[in-house]
Amino acid sequence: MKYFYLVVLFLCTITNFAQSKLDTAVNNLEANYTQEKVYLLFDKDDYIAGDNIWFKAYTFDGYKPTRISTNLFVELYDKNKALLDRKLVPIVDGQSDGTLTMRKEVEEGIYYVRAYTTAMNFFSQELQHIDQIKIYNPISKLKLVPNNTLKWNATVNPEGGNFIVNQTTKFAVRLNSYADLPKKWEGFIVEKNDPTNKLASFTNLDENVATFSLRGEVGKIYQAKISDEKGNQQTIDLPEVKQNGVLLKIAKNENDIAIQLKSIDLEHQLLNHKIIGTINNRLIFDSKIVKEIATVSTIIPKEILEKHNGVLNITIFNENDQEIASRLLFINQDKLSTKPQITFETNNNPREINTIKINNSDQIALTSVIRESKNTDVDNLLSSIWLTRDFKSKISNPAQYFRENSNLEALDALLISEKWERFDWKELADTQSIDNTKPTDLFLSYKFKAFENGEELRNSTISLMYKTQDNDKDFTVVQTDYEGSFELTNLFYYGPMAINYFMNSENPKASNSKNLVLSVVPLYKISSFSADLPPTKYNLEESKDQTVVNDVKKQAKYNEIKKFINDKSIRLKEVVVVADKKSKTQKLNDELSRGMFKSINETVIDFVNDNKDVQGYTNIIDFLAGKVAGLTVTKGQSGESIPMIRNSAVNIYYNEMKISADVINTINVRDIAMVKVFKGSGLLGDAIAIYTKRGKDTAPSTLDNNMLPNNLIQIGGYNKMLPYFSNDDYETLYNGIPNDIRTVLYWNTNMEIGQNNETEIEYYNNDNPKNYSITIIGIDEKGQPLFLEEKIK
Repeated sequence: MKYFYLVVLFLCTITNFAQSKLDTAVNNLEANYTQEKVYLLFDKDDYIAGDNIWFKAYTFDGYKPTRISTNLFVELYDKNKALLDRKLVPIVDGQSDGTLTMRKEVEEGIYYVRAYTTAMNFFSQELQHIDQIKIYNPISKLKLVPNNTLKWNATVNPEGGNFIVNQTTKFAVRLNSYADLPKKWEGFIVEKNDPTNKLASFTNLDENVATFSLRGEVGKIYQAKISDEKGNQQTIDLPEVKQNGVLLKIAKNENDIAIQLKSIDLEHQLLNHKIIGTINNRLIFDSKIVKEIATVSTIIPKEILEKHNGVLNITIFNENDQEIASRLLFINQDKLSTKPQITFETNNNPREINTIKINNSDQIALTSVIRESKNTDVDNLLSSIWLTRDFKSKISNPAQYFRENSNLEALDALLISEKWERFDWKELADTQSIDNTKPTDLFLSYKFKAFENGEELRNSTISLMYKTQDNDKDFTVVQTDYEGSFELTNLFYYGPMAINYFMNSENPKASNSKNLVLSVVPLYKISSFSADLPPTKYNLEESKDQTVVNDVKKQAKYNEIKKFINDKSIRLKEVVVVADKKSKTQKLNDELSRGMFKSINETVIDFVNDNKDVQGYTNIIDFLAGKVAGLTVTKGQSGESIPMIRNSAVNIYYNEMKISADVINTINVRDIAMVKVFKGSGLLGDAIAIYTKRGKDTAPSTLDNNMLPNNLIQIGGYNKMLPYFSNDDYETLYNGIPNDIRTVLYWNTNMEIGQNNETEIEYYNNDNPKNYSITIIGIDEKGQPLFLEEKIK
């Protein structure tokens, strides 16, 4: 730790570096290398052929929810890279959800789920994470069997990248394999010409890494001999001992992190060497050594440690701006996420209901899944954000580094063995190699081109009448440019959109539309997958292990029963008359209100989908009086209507902004789309919320027969997530079936906030309710994850 005391002595030797070749690289890094990554949470770990695959996606720009892209593509591939399904889902606040579908006939095997944005296509596909999922099929001849022939390979990595003569260097030993790594392994270091003399020894810190230190001598070749608990062995050479160079070390204590540099046999020692620190491809600090000096130590500024967390990439450049050393380290591992407070009201009784309550005072949108508990150290939200999505190598059980009481020494050793690969300094310094193209990604956006009689229809006006699955028809007028083109951008809808087009005229069936043709291309970009699929630790072969086969058969049989009941449910729902107004009112409610303006204690009055005799009233409050139980009206000093609930004045909100009662008379009742009355609801208490109509909030039209079949074009929309199994389904349909062997007891990607800022989970046990875990994920308004993953108590 002696370098720590050199900080004051050498502080004057380090300054911000002046204009140099690195300026170009840094500017390109800041301007062109913002990169996204995706984490997918699936409802299950593995599936039966024919299952739907539900997912929740989180897209990040570095460590925060993305503000770059609005569209996410999620694709399902087989082992031959044949595309089986693709879904386009919107990214809202960095989050998406959806469902992949597969045929019941697919063969048993490993399948691959790829998720990417348009912006991610500007970088290497090797950095696009591919999830592997197991799909079982009881009728497949070949079965998934672990490949027991896979071996591990080891690498030995010097800290900073340099092993220099007569200098004590820290090394990280790293095991790599697509199979499970051994839990225990060890080794020792020898000089190749003296293999019996052990110079250093090591024992693994975890299945991934171990460390040792060694002082190298000129001309000697060193080897590491590694063996695991099963007797597997490997001998590998250490890097060659260099005659000169710069030694980079990181020194830590409870309060500080120091960067230590030492030159060995360099003509001008550390003169004009530069230190650059980046996080998430963003420059965090830079400095230049302006004296001819052999040893320097500088502390990472406190403001950086207080403001940032994650992987810090430190790179050292010589006087010619050549990269000569680098080191990754993790800062503030204990400040990555918050843990929700939960209360368990659970039991182990078969088929009984359970309740888990989550304190959600910050009103965060939450996702949760309750399923069979397996290895909780596999990749999760936290490890994906801060580790696995930034590296190409496979890291065994990465979530272990982000749980309580994790092994920070092992995480540091892991990062010594890695190199930041999201950019290359040489490429950054070459301005010709940087692609400055930025993607156009405004939700659903399309470019159209109009032709009349085969000629481009330039500088003309076209009328469009369009309709989606969930909305009534709407109308707009567009102007073509000098090439006959126009764009529709920033659209948000599910399912296809039908567009009826015609030359601008009061009569949509005017004859001048007969020879009008539109072509259309999306402005978002789908890309084919050209990179290699990741290796798997499974083989497909005829299996003699009937345990797994029988379990798969049971689950497949259970799925057949569920499908029968689902079909029955659909038939029942078709004959049960459900008021269409209710579903449209719920949709209107979802579109207009949010956050604390949603409550189980609300009464909704819909003026869009339900004809109400409101025209005779000049004041909406007077209309509500007598129609909402408990609501009365008194008159104020100026004659204004003051609503009362339980003889107390209520709060009034206009489009979710608080107003006084005297403003109500200025609101035209014909402009009101919806009113909500709250009684004792959380932060609102007793309140009335008034919402006015927006462009599409009009009564349903009857224009379906006015579409022109010869002037009709259809464009794609977002894919909506399929409905998931619910408690209502269980109570009415599933409770009577034999052998409830569900592996997922609860899945909800959009949990509601109830009374007292609580989010509640209710689920039914299966027939053997043991060994289940719960995962809860949310992202707060600052972009910090809320995360919990533990076994059900």
